[in-house]
Amino acid sequence: MNSQTAALILEDGTVFEGKAFGHVGEASGVAVFYTGVVGYQELLTNPSYRGTVAVLTYPIIGSYGVNDEDNESPGVHPAGIVVREYSRAYSNFRATGALEDFLKTNGAVGIREVDTRAVAVHIRDHGEMQAAIVGGTFDKKKVVAKLKGDAAAPPQNLVAEVTRQGRRKPRGRARHNLALLNLGVKESLLGQLADLGCALRIYAAPADADDVLTANPQGVILAGGPGDPRALQQVIATVKDLLGKVPILGIGLGHQVLALALGCEVERMKTGHHGANCPVKNLTGGPAAITVQHHSYVVAADGAPHDVDITHRNLNDETVEGIRSSAASASGVQFHPCRDEMEAPNPVLREFCEAL
Repeated sequence: MNSQTAALILEDGTVFEGKAFGHVGEASGVAVFYTGVVGYQELLTNPSYRGTVAVLTYPIIGSYGVNDEDNESPGVHPAGIVVREYSRAYSNFRATGALEDFLKTNGAVGIREVDTRAVAVHIRDHGEMQAAIVGGTFDKKKVVAKLKGDAAAPPQNLVAEVTRQGRRKPRGRARHNLALLNLGVKESLLGQLADLGCALRIYAAPADADDVLTANPQGVILAGGPGDPRALQQVIATVKDLLGKVPILGIGLGHQVLALALGCEVERMKTGHHGANCPVKNLTGGPAAITVQHHSYVVAADGAPHDVDITHRNLNDETVEGIRSSAASASGVQFHPCRDEMEAPNPVLREFCEAL
């Protein structure tokens, strides 16, 4: 294991020292902290983390290795990964390799032996900000100046870096014909839709609304993805053209894009939701749920058009987690639908499909 010194430098000049981990090099992006106890492979391959430096707060990472089944997409998406202690020894019957080798193979820069909980507290207190992982000696003033320049730059269209098109067959008999506008969809979501009998035509973003409607889909799903939804003006325009013509379900970034198309506002959060333990209340009478979330932007609670209802709220900070427009036959959830305890597809997806 590499013993070269490295440092995590934040935009405000704060420095956390550590040692190089994974691919040796430099990386920069928005520092976010992930509070899940497990799921590092899913995080690394989740397109929602494109352009971030992911700080994992659980203190021991790598103990169950990596495998060939849990990738959420091809490749690794965070610019860098920060861990407290890396476990070279791994033990799991599904493991096919070590985490550090996985990072090296995918060119992912990391740093270990960092007090990641201290980093998380700093971000919680001061807000998410640009960060860089650098190795060896460095000029702090130059690094900080570059980070501040990155922070002042216009938001990037990160979806363009992760979107792709394709098809997905249902498992068993085809019961639903759906279109999916791919903003950075996760493999696990595609699998759940396949289990529900959905034949999917996947469109790379931005797709033209007429092209989407040509195949006569029963519904459209706007799924996943990284970055600021306000940078996706072409995608928003496509969704506006689809409203009222076909039922729509937005998930994650797709929920935010749908909200913008419906006339809502989206704002940057001081500290985003990144983890598998985010409590959400269903305001329509359904049960509360512990959800998986990966976002730094949120639909503003104020200023929504009269025909858009808020359907879900976060129980920690009261942020908007779900919306619905009955007039447009459209709804969205900020959280990512996961399988329930019985390994059945999440009710959000099941209810959408059953209503078609």
